[in-house]
Amino acid sequence: MEQPVKQQVEHASSSVDQETRRQILTKAADLFLAKGYKGVSMKEIAEAVEVTSAALYYHFPKGKEDLFTKMIQTVFVDEGVAGIDQTLAATQDVRERLILLTSTLLSLPLDERLSMLLRDAREHLKDPEHQQVILSLLDRIRQQVTGLFQTAYDAGAIRSDLPINVLVGLYMGMLREAKSLPGTRPATSLVSVLFDGIARRAE
Repeated sequence: MEQPVKQQVEHASSSVDQETRRQILTKAADLFLAKGYKGVSMKEIAEAVEVTSAALYYHFPKGKEDLFTKMIQTVFVDEGVAGIDQTLAATQDVRERLILLTSTLLSLPLDERLSMLLRDAREHLKDPEHQQVILSLLDRIRQQVTGLFQTAYDAGAIRSDLPINVLVGLYMGMLREAKSLPGTRPATSLVSVLFDGIARRAE
């Protein structure tokens, strides 16, 4: 009889641990984006999540650099970028896929705060593997965007006189400014402005 009870207790403890870890990563993301890597202490993160410093180090025993890297990996790469393929599978229409991609990317803070945070972090992270996680985030986003434009180009949906890398650069620049677009559907507005300019014209 004792074994199932012990398993239930361990499972409950594991669920609580996972929820606490999730809260730590979410709060840490907010703090790091607001203050930069150097401007946030482990003590400050513990206070924001309302856990002890010991509890924080229980989840991230290697300290701030480890927590920061796990935050980027979980919040931005695993949950943000990795979910894009699944989102795009809903339609094959190029314009619709671009709107879905844009909506997903706009839910991530891909503005100047993230760029500054990543630059700040690169200066202070000492572990090469951690450095690679930071670099892979922007690479993954760029690969997603490039792949979508390449598909549209191959399908003859966009002009052939515009190099893909130029389109990707234009799109990424527009994405950074999209949150200031008027209206309630910035993703649709951005895609309309961009796509109407790059769509292949009937000859």
